[in-house]
Amino acid sequence: MNKQIKKPRMQGKTASHVASLTRSLVMELVRNQQIKTTPTKAKIVKSKFDRLVTLSKKGEASERLIQSFFASNEKAIAKFNKVVETQLQDRNSGYTRIIKTLPRKGDNAAQVYIMLVNAEAREKKSEVQKLLEKRQKVESEKSVAGRVKKAITGTSK
Repeated sequence: MNKQIKKPRMQGKTASHVASLTRSLVMELVRNQQIKTTPTKAKIVKSKFDRLVTLSKKGEASERLIQSFFASNEKAIAKFNKVVETQLQDRNSGYTRIIKTLPRKGDNAAQVYIMLVNAEAREKKSEVQKLLEKRQKVESEKSVAGRVKKAITGTSK
């Protein structure tokens, strides 16, 4: 058994499914500057996006790798190059940020925001900051101290 091969992070999905899912999530990240997804998918998108940005900065030789990743989608490639040139050119690494948020309502799955690190994302950070404060409030109410406080004051929802 070869111990050097890493197991895929998304179990139960074929390689082609993971590749197409990663491609579409990276395209959405480039298009919208931030997306909301699960932590596992966010980690995969972060690593792939950071590799693509590094390849893009290296120059013309790696252009074919970027084209093959985006499946020769000219609009996506153009938008990606524009984002790299305008927003990420001055950074050496750490092009994305992952921020935890409240769980999804339907199945209580963990959710995170993955966003590009730039000036526009800082403006959107206030929305994420509100969600984080709400999450901390919910978690404090679920803790033992929160339940004791609720029992003492006699308030209920």
